[in-house]
Amino acid sequence: MRKYILVVIVILSLTYSLNAQTLNLEHFIENALVNSPLLKKQTNTNKIIDLDLKQFNAIYKSPKISLNSAVLFAPIISKDGLNNKFELTSQSSTHYLGYDLGISNGGQYQAITSVSQPLFTAKQYNAQKNKVLLTKSKNENVVALTKAELKQLVTHQYILCLQAKKKQDNTQKIILVIQNELEQMRPLVKSGIYKFSDIKLLEIELQNWQIAYKRSTTDYLTNFNALNLLSGIEDTKLFTLEDLQLSLNLSPKKISIFLKQYALDSLSINAEQNISELKYVPQISAFGDAGLNATYTPSLDRIGFSVGLSLNWNLFDGNQKQLKRKQNKIRLANIIIDKKYFENQNTIRKNNILGEIESLNSQILLLESQLKKYNELLDLYKVEIKNSLISVLELKTVINDIAVKKQEKTNTLMLKEILINSYNYWNN
Repeated sequence: MRKYILVVIVILSLTYSLNAQTLNLEHFIENALVNSPLLKKQTNTNKIIDLDLKQFNAIYKSPKISLNSAVLFAPIISKDGLNNKFELTSQSSTHYLGYDLGISNGGQYQAITSVSQPLFTAKQYNAQKNKVLLTKSKNENVVALTKAELKQLVTHQYILCLQAKKKQDNTQKIILVIQNELEQMRPLVKSGIYKFSDIKLLEIELQNWQIAYKRSTTDYLTNFNALNLLSGIEDTKLFTLEDLQLSLNLSPKKISIFLKQYALDSLSINAEQNISELKYVPQISAFGDAGLNATYTPSLDRIGFSVGLSLNWNLFDGNQKQLKRKQNKIRLANIIIDKKYFENQNTIRKNNILGEIESLNSQILLLESQLKKYNELLDLYKVEIKNSLISVLELKTVINDIAVKKQEKTNTLMLKEILINSYNYWNN
């Protein structure tokens, strides 16, 4: 029976190896970055920001050309003379029915092209350009934050997959150990050294571990599907994952992407304040128009042109300038408060993680030492059970203890990887 099971496992393993593909963490991270809708939208946001800059260039540097046309008729019924006469435009009537001639002027006929050119707008344009570039920098930093968060999330889920797979592998090894002991004990039962109930006890234990193996397989599949979902991968095949051993990134970046966000927020407030201040600077524009402008019958002698300058200067608006300055000063103070709080919390957070990792390293050494002793004990039991020197219950107990310790070691190793992943994220 044991040989049959081993043959089936070998055949299935070979078949799986021929058809399976081993995937690593980078495969899932790359897919997550490519498929992220948030990153795609942020790319489009950058395009919109570039168009904003072109729009400000048009507002402050390009002339505005418009065409204005109007036709207004104000006919009258003249009562001069003996007969009433309909006149589309007044012929200097003194008695008539219609609008007062001083109001209507007999009508209006316009076809004018107007040009307006803002002057001396370099400060306004540069202020808007600075704000646009800051907005783009903020968006690019958000992209960097999103990528770091995606990498952290995918790595965390990858570790959970490895944990589930290692639990499955550990369970399979325990099954093979119990199956091997069953094969060793059957001849001993026939010879009367052990009771038939001892075999039954081990068979029940074997079934328990087989059920545990199926559960661990389902757990692995669930975590693997979650990893695919997070990475935007539609493939439903179950692949083998490469083992993972993350390293601590103890060297902080020159400019933290978390702290950079606070700096950019402060610069954006200053840029907005600069734009607000420019509203109180005199604004000069040159304008001109040319075309037809007549109040009676349109004719060629009513075609002309005009040019001029306009001045717009905001002298008083209820002290809004000072109020805006005070508001932005408070906003800047709030950013400083948030930044200092984050720096303090992040330092505490990273120190706590390093302390936990150090504690886990000590636990791993102890667990390895315990497992070594347990395996030595199991080897002794395997010898002694042939001579009926120990009970099946003792054998069952030590096998379960080894399984528990192996899983405890696996969980500890995976928790260490999770903490390293978390530390590296917060150290960006």
